[in-house]
Amino acid sequence: MMLKLAAVLLTVLSVIGAQKHHQQQQHHQQQQQQHHQQPQQQQQQQPTTDPRYKQIPIVNVENVLEVDGKFRYSYEGGDGTRAAQDGQQIVVNNQVGTASQGQYTYQGDDGKTYSVTYIADENGYRPIGDHLPTPPPVPAAIARALAHLATLPPKIENGRKF
Repeated sequence: MMLKLAAVLLTVLSVIGAQKHHQQQQHHQQQQQQHHQQPQQQQQQQPTTDPRYKQIPIVNVENVLEVDGKFRYSYEGGDGTRAAQDGQQIVVNNQVGTASQGQYTYQGDDGKTYSVTYIADENGYRPIGDHLPTPPPVPAAIARALAHLATLPPKIENGRKF
């Protein structure tokens, strides 16, 4: 009797084990199928444009590059944004660089129109715009001292001017 009970119990456990093994295999196969399908689904779900940004058409564009290194470009967006730049290749201290000047205009989040003109060359980028901060004026005493120093002859030490 004990032997029959052990045989039945062993059979039941074998059936339960086989069912669990079969379920695990099915689950594993489903995961593999999902893994292989996921890149396709992700590609289909990705929008063609980022919804955080609206598309603005370019209504006018110019882009000219001359053989001597001079260039100019300009564009205008459908929202009124405009930009233009002219430039050329320059040599400063035996190094080739670019000097350019331009302007751009755009509408800010506050609804105001902002304009910037700039020069960019060996002296750096120098923007000008009504909305940009400006340094305080040079105090009068310092301005006088600088003007006086500019009138003095250069100091000579060991044959070198300072």
